[in-house]
Amino acid sequence: MHLLRILKGDQQKKNVQDLKKALPVTKRESEVLYWVSYGKASWEISQILDMSPRTVNKHLEQIYKKLGVDNRTSAAAISIRILES
Repeated sequence: MHLLRILKGDQQKKNVQDLKKALPVTKRESEVLYWVSYGKASWEISQILDMSPRTVNKHLEQIYKKLGVDNRTSAAAISIRILES
């Protein structure tokens, strides 16, 4: 059924709020995680969200702890699964 929805193009695009609902993260952490899942670097995320790159990295540290992962790639994989489901 999922494949049929993709082929027909009627799959709804998920967003930051969907990440926040599905994961034990704050609103700001879900925003950071959203952009990580799109392959953005910390400095790019800092520009998009109007914060310093250091703040982005601090949010990522908290995300890793909350998701029980060790790195950006693992966190992005979890996020992508949610955004594409």
